[in-house]
Amino acid sequence: MAKVNRNLKIEKLKGGLSEKECVKIDEFFSKLNETINLSLLNSTLLNEHFIDGFEYYLEKGKSIDQICKILDIKNLGTFYSENQNQYYSLDNAAIVYPLGMKFGQMPMFRLAVELKEEVEPSLLQLALDFTIKRFPTFSAVIKNGFFWHYLETTNYIPLVEKEKDIPCKPISLLMRTYRSFRVLYYKNRISVEYFHTITDGLGGMAFLKALLKEYLILKGKRISDDGTIININDEVKEEETANEFKKAKGAAALSTFVDKRSLQLDGKVSPFNLTRILHLEMDSRELKKVASSYNGTVTAYITALEFLAARAAIKKNNGIFNIEIPVNMRKFNGSKTLRNYSMYFNASMNLSALPESRKELVEEIGKQIKEKGDEKTMNQMMMTTGKVITSLSFVPLFLKVCLMQVVYGYLGNSIIGCTLSNLGVIDLPKGMKETVNKVFFVFPPGRPNRVTTSLATFNDRVIFTIIKNCHNQTFENELYRLLKEDGLEIECEGSVEYES
Repeated sequence: MAKVNRNLKIEKLKGGLSEKECVKIDEFFSKLNETINLSLLNSTLLNEHFIDGFEYYLEKGKSIDQICKILDIKNLGTFYSENQNQYYSLDNAAIVYPLGMKFGQMPMFRLAVELKEEVEPSLLQLALDFTIKRFPTFSAVIKNGFFWHYLETTNYIPLVEKEKDIPCKPISLLMRTYRSFRVLYYKNRISVEYFHTITDGLGGMAFLKALLKEYLILKGKRISDDGTIININDEVKEEETANEFKKAKGAAALSTFVDKRSLQLDGKVSPFNLTRILHLEMDSRELKKVASSYNGTVTAYITALEFLAARAAIKKNNGIFNIEIPVNMRKFNGSKTLRNYSMYFNASMNLSALPESRKELVEEIGKQIKEKGDEKTMNQMMMTTGKVITSLSFVPLFLKVCLMQVVYGYLGNSIIGCTLSNLGVIDLPKGMKETVNKVFFVFPPGRPNRVTTSLATFNDRVIFTIIKNCHNQTFENELYRLLKEDGLEIECEGSVEYES
């Protein structure tokens, strides 16, 4: 039935065209079906994506020859013609995530771009069809092994979805067809949401950039090739799928993991992943200038303000508050991996004993960032992670779930009060930069945390995002007040308040 419907759609597509044009369409789809080796369902889906593409370009006045060139089947490579039987062990950072799901945790994050034009879904779908082959670990599904979870690649067709739900909603992993990411669109926004097993913020941004570039090419944009974005038709490089944690050097040190339990913001934790998202948009140059006036970096400055905001948002604030700060390990060795390669440390302060001077607080945070986030300390943490994993290597998977209750006691979210992740400056080449308004980075807090925060800078504008897991608004209100107090102009944009 699916094949019959597909053929009917192709015949409808040829309506009103010349005999010569109809022959070219038949030749195109005949070649397409000779190229792919998929189940009937997936073969039909891929054919329909190309039919939608033909319809779009015909409405735009393109000739059949032009359309065949734009939708060149070579962009599929051999991804849909060969069985995908590659297997990848989870990297050292990702191993804990599937185990932690048993406790209601599924670390998801979102990277999104707001475009200047409304998204065309049919072209975004084709862009995804073309792009996914270049990211084998992203096309994989999570499987249960006897000792560990692992990734198994699949060439099932990934589908673009219209955004209708709460951001970063957990992904079902029960069926083989479910990947660890989803591509969404809403009006002029394209979002990719990732389960943290497959990548971190930098790897996720590499995928989003490649997808966006292919989408814009299909839209007819001329993109300069400056080498900063992965070419979807290049061969996959081994360094891109490497588990870089195995290359850590130095001695293990359990002290790099163990930390004191953190105070948590006041307010009842929502049963949803999040209750609200708030974006504070500022001029990145002005933000940097203010941070420099306190003798600090932007990360140190924002972290300092978050300690002050936490003090206001916790009535019983006589105790330690920890702000987790991820560290991109690629900066130490130039790694090109697209998998997880970030470690973290906690900036810690007693909220009842914060320095009176804001400059002193920023300088203290800057000192902690320099000492705790240096290469030696991060390598020690990676070595410790490796030793923990090795010690559990021959423990059956079902027993590891039980053991994770103990591990979570030391490494879990209870030692974190807030997270601040700075994605840094996102650069786009000429032809892409002009099409994008904003870049967003969103990741919900895990229980018992009430808040996470992130920074993403594009085109001299920084989006400071606050993601809440409770309805108490004291924290974000205080942050806004503190930023305004330092003379920063802020544009606010927030989601609706999700029901809890």
